[in-house]
Amino acid sequence: MEETKPHEKAQEKKVNTSKRKTFLKKLDPETAKTLLALKEKANKKNFGRKIRDTEIIAKALTLIEPTHLEELQEATLSEKDRLLMAHEEFVKQNGKISLDQFIGKLLKGEISVTNH
Repeated sequence: MEETKPHEKAQEKKVNTSKRKTFLKKLDPETAKTLLALKEKANKKNFGRKIRDTEIIAKALTLIEPTHLEELQEATLSEKDRLLMAHEEFVKQNGKISLDQFIGKLLKGEISVTNH
């Protein structure tokens, strides 16, 4: 019978735990509060095991649609980003103009920019 050395068992454990693919992300307090409330509501039942946070999050992620991602992308834009995007669009439609000239025309009211 072959004996395993203590350090071999430790290496074996490392291999098993490294296969596990879980990630822990920090939540802001308001989101954590909402998640806890949802979990408490979901677990108000007479039978079955407790529903875990990860199950609620996994279900919620399947409900996200492309429009939600677009809203999130839009929310991350600064005013400077919007200005640069408007300048870029203006250049595509009207030819080359510097950003400085573009801002000048905006301020003088010579051109207007509509939100997308």
